[in-house]
Amino acid sequence: MNRASPIIRSHDEGWQTMHTPLASIVINNYNYASFLKGAIESALDQTYPHIEIVVVDDGSSDGSREIIASYADRVVSVLKENGGQASALNAGVSACRGEILCFLDSDDYFYPDKVAQVVDFFCSHGMNSKPMLLHHSVAVKNLAGDDLPGSFLARRLHQSPMNLYDSAKRYRFLEYLGGPTTGISINRMLADKLFPIPEKGVRVSADDFIVYGSFLIADAYSMNKRLSAYRLHGSNYWYDSDKSKTRDFRDVLDKYLNAKLVEDGKQPVISFYDSMFAWSEFVDRRQWAKLAPHMLKLSWKQRDLFTATYVWHTVVKILRVYKRALIQSMRAPGEVRSPSKS
Repeated sequence: MNRASPIIRSHDEGWQTMHTPLASIVINNYNYASFLKGAIESALDQTYPHIEIVVVDDGSSDGSREIIASYADRVVSVLKENGGQASALNAGVSACRGEILCFLDSDDYFYPDKVAQVVDFFCSHGMNSKPMLLHHSVAVKNLAGDDLPGSFLARRLHQSPMNLYDSAKRYRFLEYLGGPTTGISINRMLADKLFPIPEKGVRVSADDFIVYGSFLIADAYSMNKRLSAYRLHGSNYWYDSDKSKTRDFRDVLDKYLNAKLVEDGKQPVISFYDSMFAWSEFVDRRQWAKLAPHMLKLSWKQRDLFTATYVWHTVVKILRVYKRALIQSMRAPGEVRSPSKS
């Protein structure tokens, strides 16, 4: 690991009269050499003067490490064997020293005033007074850099601060109200509570542990500003689709969240597959025998508008499944069909 001093720029932008906490930008990378330079450059181009950039390479074999080495002591480099996104974030958080942590996937990038806006927010909300998460809007870009319709946070603005523990007690799980990794920042107090996150079985979607954990044991804030960009490309083209997780992933997440609740003096109430949030996965997997009694039981037990909304969305999703099946069955007899993927 290459330890570098934080980058401190000249105080010619009005910062000299303000408290300037160290902000760490934690970049996690695995075989994204074609994007990595853009991510690092966006971190170096921040207007905020007091930053450190920690770049974690998770065992890449595509030239990523040569790119990281070219920045010498301008970044803190953490080179490790491949272990997945959770292990990369754990290594990055362990290596960084900032009072504020901003996460960045290596195929994305920050806008120049991202860190300045985040630091200003945390400072104005009592940065070290309580565990806090801030998530903001993230622009969606194609490879040419053009804006695509929509924003990760368009559906996720909420009253701030927000904590969903009481909701989780009632529904056994909670909504995912945060954005992607590139739109998440936390203070050190929260980082010390959440990390390390589980590594076994968590090669992707490590941000689930940060976001869900934050909404249970911290105050979560949303900001309606686009401060970073998510690059849309082949390997992440599911960005706005339903993303079912494996049973093992769900079990690890449940166990982690319940452990964090207990550490925080709360009841361990999380059980994804006992919640209505599991209905979408039952539909994806065509588990109708599980879905029907599950929906009837919770609809009767909970009997509220929030549950009714989930019933409606689930019914719509079921109808779409049957519509696609009907279209497939009505194809012309001689039509050539693509082989199914296994």
